[in-house]
Amino acid sequence: MPSEAVSLALAASIYPPALAAVIALGRGEDVRLRVLLLVVAALVTVYVTGALMLLLFDELGATSQQQRSISSGLYIAGGVALLALALRLRRPRAAKPKARSGPSKTARYLESRRLVLALGVILYIVPSPIYVGAIKAIADTNSSTAQELAYVAVTVLIMLWIIEIPMLMLLAFPRGAAATLERINAWFARNGRVVGVVAAAVAGAYLIVVGLIEVV
Repeated sequence: MPSEAVSLALAASIYPPALAAVIALGRGEDVRLRVLLLVVAALVTVYVTGALMLLLFDELGATSQQQRSISSGLYIAGGVALLALALRLRRPRAAKPKARSGPSKTARYLESRRLVLALGVILYIVPSPIYVGAIKAIADTNSSTAQELAYVAVTVLIMLWIIEIPMLMLLAFPRGAAATLERINAWFARNGRVVGVVAAAVAGAYLIVVGLIEVV
């Protein structure tokens, strides 16, 4: 398993909206099934997109100068995109109007199992530049297709720990876990922007450096 893929998967795992979705599911009825559906949908979505990207990278070839140029360009473009995201996250947000009392529209939507499945897909259908970099690192190992797909599976499990662990907590202890996750979500609400800035900046700089090394 390439260490680059592990590092990038950990960076890509910081995704507070996904954690918030799991917590929202933990507030309603039929908690276990709906949380399980969300996580399974996310796992399948991320694995399928990763496998498709892996096949694309493998089709580009592994030894030509053109492939190295494409590879370095992808790393650098992803790094620049992440640095731009970090700068955007640093900007203060406009104050949001106070929410009305009662169940939110999102909470009502999450009562539908079909919409829960759709949410798991929507949250992860567009791969982040960090995840693209992780898949590219796997493709660069030039391993067999089966081995690379196994690496993708491990990368997905690492990347989605932020919803996998809450899922296990809610499956085992739905009531106690819900209170704990609410506190974690409150912490993210206060500090999530800073975490996002740091993660995006570090991952962006890392991808740029890797891309420049490949150019050289």
